Amino acid sequence: MLYGLSNLLATEFMTADHPLSAQQQELSHLNFRVLEVTPDTIIGARRTFNWECLLTWVNYTVFVRRVPLLNAQVMETDQQNLMQKAQQANQSPLPRGFQSGNAVLVAYIADQVDLEARQLCQRKTKIRFAQFYVPAASDHEGQTYLIQKTPLWGFIYYVKFRYILNRLLKPTGTPNQEPRSTAGLILTGVFVLYMLFLVVILATIFN
Repeated sequence: MLYGLSNLLATEFMTADHPLSAQQQELSHLNFRVLEVTPDTIIGARRTFNWECLLTWVNYTVFVRRVPLLNAQVMETDQQNLMQKAQQANQSPLPRGFQSGNAVLVAYIADQVDLEARQLCQRKTKIRFAQFYVPAASDHEGQTYLIQKTPLWGFIYYVKFRYILNRLLKPTGTPNQEPRSTAGLILTGVFVLYMLFLVVILATIFN
């Protein structure tokens, strides 16, 4: 897939009556570039420096999927395919784990979401080194299903993940007001103070 070409053609391909047109506009508001548009899927990408999250980069790949019925089988199949597609479509220039991580967010716009799929969206995802996979869904009644408990691993980022997914599940069309991570601010402050203290100690030792 020539993702550069897809990006150029994506806006032209999307029309006002496309079932995901509101989500594409929302991606634009959230500063994502569109990599691909098909009748039932939009792929967006963004690389963001989060100074308040321990001075790290997050390489986002977002999939917005339109499905009639969302169930566990669809989600499990998608997880394998979309993780691989994210690696091909949106490669980070920094090695994963070197002050950089990958986040794959999946927003399902469904007519129906069965019980098992709701539970998969709401429970903690599998821990991966410097990598996140977070699905969420909405149904025709406007109910949304997102991760409820914040995992300890990578907890400073989940306020951002929830914000992005909520905006895609319920598009508002308003400018991006992405929240800062309060926990990340605290940890970053402690980290910076520790580094300054270490510099002072080393300077004292070697002087």
